[in-house]
Amino acid sequence: MTGPLIGNERINGSVLCAIKENRLPHAVIIEGEKGTGRHTLAGFLTRAFLCFGEEKPCGACESCRLAGAGSHPDIYIAAPEDGKKNITVAQIRSLRNEAYVKPHIANGRAFIIDMADTMNEQSQNALLKVLEEPPGNTLFLLIAQSKAALLDTVISRCTVLSLGVPEIDAAEEYIKAVYKFPPEQIKAALSETNGNIGAALETLNGGGEKAVSAADDFIRYFLSGEDAEMLKITAAFEKNRVAAAAFLKELKLCAAKSLKENRRNLLTAKSLAAFYDEISGFEESLNTNINLSLLFCALVCKAAELNK
Repeated sequence: MTGPLIGNERINGSVLCAIKENRLPHAVIIEGEKGTGRHTLAGFLTRAFLCFGEEKPCGACESCRLAGAGSHPDIYIAAPEDGKKNITVAQIRSLRNEAYVKPHIANGRAFIIDMADTMNEQSQNALLKVLEEPPGNTLFLLIAQSKAALLDTVISRCTVLSLGVPEIDAAEEYIKAVYKFPPEQIKAALSETNGNIGAALETLNGGGEKAVSAADDFIRYFLSGEDAEMLKITAAFEKNRVAAAAFLKELKLCAAKSLKENRRNLLTAKSLAAFYDEISGFEESLNTNINLSLLFCALVCKAAELNK
């Protein structure tokens, strides 16, 4: 069986060895930047821990199937609640109580704390009690961008797995094997994201936090008539056609959203509708050899023209 991660061979080897020898630690911190495979590894460890098969995770037993479907009764996930930035002490106390409940179908229970680095000191101290004296056959997985935000007492009771981005060649080979994006787009996306597979896939799929935020800001400046600010935003997308395509896609979505919000203001709605229609032409221009600086300069000029 191969490990769940691309690159990170040392961690892959350690994880597979621990699973094979049935000596997974009771608590693991998985740290790394977004897109490095933290949730992939957490899912793999959880399925292996709860698996009924001989070679774990087998992927075929009832436990593996339920885990894969996201409906396993012995997997408990804690994360910041909607509208909140932090995991509360009440959530951790609830998790701690659950840890003493007998498994429903598996031979143990797995507890995943996503964004564990958002726990405050009180929450971490509440968790510490169950890490110090864990109930039998429980697995605690703390997913964080960095363990630096966690108390030393929490860290000392966990095994720390620090994930990094793989070599770009390995990342490129993986994306080519699994997805159907054009090779030149894959290479460009990985170059843009420094080999971060998760971030590259977001870019290839037309999303990415950078594109979303930039598109939202562009529409705001479009409405306020700040041409120079629009030019500053587009400058960040002039070196990469994949990133440029992602930005234009998000720009179209933001324009449509703003049009809906401003439909009662006839002049604003008219400008937004006209600009929305123009974006498709700029998207088509990306399929040619047009210089990206010229393309975005033309985009901003068109935006300024339509909002006079």
